[in-house]
Amino acid sequence: MRLFVSEGAPGCLPVLAAAGRARGRAELLISTVGPEDCVVPFLTRPKVPVLQLDSGNYLFSTSAICRRQNL
Repeated sequence: MRLFVSEGAPGCLPVLAAAGRARGRAELLISTVGPEDCVVPFLTRPKVPVLQLDSGNYLFSTSAICRRQNL
């Protein structure tokens, strides 16, 4: 899985905290991107935090990302 975050973006702090708690249970690559970087190819506007699953699907909701990382 790959987590995209940006400094100062709302929702990034809770997902980073969840990632810290989940360390060792799943392989997670954390990438810091700029606030205007579009990391999801089918979105017209930038959105972070975003969790890209191994299947290629994306999660955009902060609470959904936190729940997924706690599995």
